[in-house]
Amino acid sequence: MATPKKNPVICFCNGVKKDRIEKAISRGCNSLNKIFDSTSAGLGPCGGSCRPKLKYMLETYEKTGKFPENPEPKGSRKKRR
Repeated sequence: MATPKKNPVICFCNGVKKDRIEKAISRGCNSLNKIFDSTSAGLGPCGGSCRPKLKYMLETYEKTGKFPENPEPKGSRKKRR
């Protein structure tokens, strides 16, 4: 039995999932503004806390032609004490 592909919510304010953002990028959204317009991700009342993830996904796709498995940018997690 195949393991289902993870499809986490990237933009919690607007409920935008990873696959929707990936589709937008692969269909030509090659800037953050185009991703915002196409998906509504990054435009929530929180002020865009998901924007670093969107940027990381876009940059990774532009460099490698693939999306990161984990959309969390490296080094972005705060260390816990």
